[in-house]
Amino acid sequence: MAKQILMLVLFFCVGACNVYSQSGNLSSADARAVCNRVAKIKTLPMKGDPGIDAAYDAIVGAGDAVVPCLIQKITDVTPIRDPRCLFSERTTVGDLAYFVLVDITKLGFAELLPADVQKKIQTNGVYAYHDHIRRKGARSQLQFKVREWYRRKHPA
Repeated sequence: MAKQILMLVLFFCVGACNVYSQSGNLSSADARAVCNRVAKIKTLPMKGDPGIDAAYDAIVGAGDAVVPCLIQKITDVTPIRDPRCLFSERTTVGDLAYFVLVDITKLGFAELLPADVQKKIQTNGVYAYHDHIRRKGARSQLQFKVREWYRRKHPA
């Protein structure tokens, strides 16, 4: 019985992901609804592997349609449980939106961060990002740079 339920849930999750990945023409309302699931991500896949988290799969499956919303969320400082680690208290909706945006767009994680932060990421990993992003104005600066980068990649 448990195996059947698991198969049903897996089928639903894969089906939902496929629907979003095949529909590049999500309405803006649908894209926002999918994007708003970012705070519901419980497990962030290490290599973007599907089937680990349904909310993540739906957002990534929606592709470019959700990117403007994710960019908007970069400045959201609502604290959330870090889906990468049980013990982190420093993660926000904005951080998770940025992480997922990087997965969708294939933007280099540190590409738009200041040069000194890029260098620190080489030795300190994501902790350098967290130290930087907590500085006053850093989220707005990152949001601006990501928005400009996205506009250059996707001219109207």
